Formats: sequence, C-alpha cells, structure tokens
Amino acid sequence: MTSNISRNQHWVPQCYLKGFTKGRSKKSTLHVTDFETGRQFSTVPRNVAAGRDFNRVDIDGISPDYVESGIAVFEAKLDKALERICREREIKNPEDRNLVLNLIALLAVRNPGMRENVRRSLEQVMKRVMDLTLATKERYESSFAQAARAGALQAEDILPYERMRDFIDRDEYSISVSTTHHVGQELKLVDSVLPLLGQRRWLLARALPGSGGFITSDHPVILQWADRPMTDGLGGPGYALRGTEVLFTLSHDLALIGTFEGPDGVVDADEAQVALMNGVILGNWQRQIYARDDRFRYRMRDGEIRRGADALRHLGTWQL
Repeated sequence: MTSNISRNQHWVPQCYLKGFTKGRSKKSTLHVTDFETGRQFSTVPRNVAAGRDFNRVDIDGISPDYVESGIAVFEAKLDKALERICREREIKNPEDRNLVLNLIALLAVRNPGMRENVRRSLEQVMKRVMDLTLATKERYESSFAQAARAGALQAEDILPYERMRDFIDRDEYSISVSTTHHVGQELKLVDSVLPLLGQRRWLLARALPGSGGFITSDHPVILQWADRPMTDGLGGPGYALRGTEVLFTLSHDLALIGTFEGPDGVVDADEAQVALMNGVILGNWQRQIYARDDRFRYRMRDGEIRRGADALRHLGTWQL
C-alpha cells in the first residue's frame, strides 16, 4: 500500500518541540542534552523523540497509518493554537485550551518508557502463569491439550513437559507486546486522563526576560504531589487525586501548572522560579532534555542555581 506518511513517527510532536528552538520552526535547532550518550548537541526537532513506526497499527481492514494520520490532523490544529498562545502569551481561546489539554493527555500516556513498563508488567504476569501451568505435568498437559482443541496451537507443536520445564526454568526468554496493543491501550488511557485534566485549574507561568527560559524533555508531562514533604507513606500521585499538580512547559517562555485547589490565571516567573521548574523537569527525563541553548537555569537539590551547560555533570543529583 502506498503511503506518504513518514515512518519516523514522533511521540513528542515537532510542532510542540519547535517552541523550544531559537527560531520557532521545524528547521530551527534545539539544544539537546542526551544523558544516555553523555553528549550535548544541536539538531532539528525531526531528529528527536521519535521512533520507527511508533504509531503503526496492524489490524485487518485498517491502514497501518490510521493512527498516525489522525495524529497529523490533530497536530495541524495544535500547531496553529500554539502559535497563537506563544504570540499572545495567554490562552484566550477555549478551543486552543482544549487542544493543549489533548496534547498533555497524549504526552502523559505515550512514550517508549511507559511501553516498556507495560511490557515488563505483562511479562511478569505471563511468566507467573507459566510457572503455575508447569507446577505439575498433569496440569501442563491438560492446559495445552485444551488450547489445541480450541485451535490456539497445533497438537504436534506442544513440547514435552520436561523440555518446557527446562526452558522456563532457564528464563532465557522475554515477552514482546505489539505496537498495535500499545496504541490501543494508550488511546483508552487518553480518554481517561483528558477529563481529569479538564477539571483542573491551570496557572500559566511566563518566563521573564533574563530568566533563561523553560526546557522540556522526551517525557514532558510531570505529575507530582504538590506538597512533596507531606507525601511520606503515600503511594504515587494520580491524575484524579487532589493534592497533586501537573507541570507542563508549553514553550521556551511559557509553562502550565494544573491543580484542583490552586488558582487559574497568569503569573510571571523570575529566574529562581523558572530554575525550580526546570529542576523538576531534569528529574523526569527518559533520555534527553531540550532547550533553546545551554544557558537555561536549573535548581539543584541544595538550592544552588546552575546553567544548562553543567547538566551532564549533575546527573542523578536533581532536587526531586
């Protein structure tokens, strides 16, 4: 089937990332800090936060590009909304606000790290199931004979109990999960998260000149307890829980903070406030962070404010 859609598919949209470039375009460059390779370099948004066929689905009767095509339509509208918001330094249009909340919901549930967490969880479940199935030879033979009768496999493909037991005991295998499964689960999660984002109050923080500006990452939506010193003994934060906040930097100049209890509105953020938020972002990346240049500020755990050029030296020492 002929398709004009690139197979280099982003989980962080280029129309969003360009808000952190010097020229605010897809051809302008980002300053990238890559903690996996230990390098800092400049590149265009196309080259980061993307993977081959990240949104591909393999379903009979549906184009493999179905989801990617839908996301492209959404991103075309989002691009215009972000242009207006960055130009006006406010979110005046309710539809623009809705598009931004949809972006946050998508970014919150779709990234390689979350997919790997899902895969590992399923792997643990499946390995536990296999251990139980192989608890006795009788249980194993009965279970697989039933699967063969149901057409799940051919009877001649069933391994003898001793070979299967040895294979499982050696634990030299892993469980893979299809991209189609991941995409389907992610879209369901978006439907769950989006209404909860809509119920929050959103404060728009505007970086003041000389503050160094905001940064983002390949895991740009941060959900945390609003009062972290009071969270001892509590479980992880959830999007439906009060006392939590969602931090999302919208561009080099703008950031959003969403809470159930806090104020709506607009506030100007000075160097210390911008550095505090950047420090939080530096505690939540998966592999890379993105900025306009290496002169952004971030706050260390001890309260010291440092510049982006030092970020690699402080890996693992953020304030979180």
